[in-house]
Amino acid sequence: MDWTMVGALGEAAGAVAVVASLLYVGRQVRQNNRIARAEAYRDVTMGWAKLLHLWADDPPAANVLMEVGIGTRLADLPKEVQNSFLLRVSATFRVFETIYQQVAEGILDAEALDMLWGQSQTSTPMFGDAWNRLKGSYSPRFRAFVEGRFDLGRPDGAEPAK
Repeated sequence: MDWTMVGALGEAAGAVAVVASLLYVGRQVRQNNRIARAEAYRDVTMGWAKLLHLWADDPPAANVLMEVGIGTRLADLPKEVQNSFLLRVSATFRVFETIYQQVAEGILDAEALDMLWGQSQTSTPMFGDAWNRLKGSYSPRFRAFVEGRFDLGRPDGAEPAK
């Protein structure tokens, strides 16, 4: 066996080792991506659970949330209830904005946006009023998304679009 053949065998073995290393690294990257997605979903779920506890721990606020669909306007609520409601809705929309950003970045799948409240809840007058008071604190892209998806860009007092 001459040195040329030994060199060729060495190069072949090196190529096989590089391919094996790349396959291993690719597998590790896919596994890490799955773990990161699972953690992102867990974080969103935990944030949502904390918000539900926040609402539930304040019976007047919980009552307002449960009755939001009856057509009550934000201005019809006592001032202290309005403020409590607005703070909770603001926290809720911040969780929604996080979900939206993670979907936009490809961290979460688009189905994660289905975690958001449905059209029946967010198209109520009270949520429209709250959104119009709060929307300035969110990114323009998120505002456009919310207003397009949930029909919340109405001025105070306007009826939802049919």
